[in-house]
Amino acid sequence: MRIFFVTLISIIFFSNTSFAKWGKGPLKLSKETMETAIMYMYGAGNVNRSFAGKRKNDPMMLAFSEDGTSYMYYYCPVQYQNQCDDTGIARSSIVACEKYSNGSPCFVFAKKRRIVWKNGGPKTKIKKKDLKSPYKVAKMIQDAGFYDGDITKLAGIDVNSGQID
Repeated sequence: MRIFFVTLISIIFFSNTSFAKWGKGPLKLSKETMETAIMYMYGAGNVNRSFAGKRKNDPMMLAFSEDGTSYMYYYCPVQYQNQCDDTGIARSSIVACEKYSNGSPCFVFAKKRRIVWKNGGPKTKIKKKDLKSPYKVAKMIQDAGFYDGDITKLAGIDVNSGQID
C-alpha cells in the first residue's frame, strides 16, 4: 500500500513540475505571430516595461496555437536572471495561450532562444550574436519551416529595444 501512495504522489508531483507539451507537426505562423516570435527572441516584452530603449528581459518560454494565430510568452526580467525558474512556466504559457486561441490547442514553440517545436525542419537556436540582425533571426525561423510569407514585409525591429519600429 505504501508503494502505491509513493508512486501516486511521485506521478502527481512530476506531472505538475515537469509538464511540457512541445509542439510537433506542421506549424505556419501568421505575420503577427512571426513578428511576435522575433520580438520574443529579442526579449522585447511589454513596451511599457522597457527601460531607456534597452531590453530588460531574457526569453523563457513561448507557446503557439496549432493554427499559428495565438500565443503566450514569458520572460525573466534582467534584474532576476539568476532567480528565475522555468518550472511550471510551460504549463502556464500553454494554458494562457489556449484561453485566447478559440479552441485551438497550444504547445511550446521555444524554450529560451531554442525552438523546440518539431516540424521536420532543422533544429534552430538563436544565439546572442544572431540578434545583431532581425532579418537574420526572421530568416532562421523561416528556414526552419515556420513561416511562408515574405520576411521583407515584416515590421522592422529595433535591435536595441527589440520593439517594432
